[in-house]
Amino acid sequence: MIWALKNGTRIKASPKEKALCPLCKQEVISKCGEIKIWHWAHKSNKDCDSWWEPESEWHINWKNEFPKECQEIIIIKEGKKHIADIKTKTGTIIEFQKSPISTNDIKERERFYGNNLIWLLDGKSLGKNLYFNPINKYQKWKWKPSIIKISKRPVFIEIESGILRFSDETFKSTLFTKKQFLQIYGDIFKKEDGK
Repeated sequence: MIWALKNGTRIKASPKEKALCPLCKQEVISKCGEIKIWHWAHKSNKDCDSWWEPESEWHINWKNEFPKECQEIIIIKEGKKHIADIKTKTGTIIEFQKSPISTNDIKERERFYGNNLIWLLDGKSLGKNLYFNPINKYQKWKWKPSIIKISKRPVFIEIESGILRFSDETFKSTLFTKKQFLQIYGDIFKKEDGK
């Protein structure tokens, strides 16, 4: 996680810093080495968010594309609490997914976050055997991850040439640049600035 609490204020990890998880209020450890991006980690994760997964550099880099007030937002609904990767100012929730998750987890997250949820998948890990022809926008996936088959929400995948919005019905897909994706789905840039 990028953010932890110290004296009620959200802070980023720094060497030897101490802070608390904003969700479970347990102590988190600052991980500030020379190789990985600095972040916070739980000493033990058993009492925190059941949807917690190890964060990769890909997750953290994507989170950092958004204003800090949109990153790692606690959502409380029906007595349950979860940390959304991103909640934009307009209410869109973006979940970054690098590893496969169960069909039950997909359904549960979509039920919890509702119609405002969109998924962004890491193509390096979940896009293996994906073929995309940018000329006629045709895509073909030899072995689709379960999220593509199960999801009722928009699914995007970051591939080398951009952000691909997956379409199962027509096999036609839309390719966005990163800036276009952030403008449209993350309300980051003003329309006149984006291309």
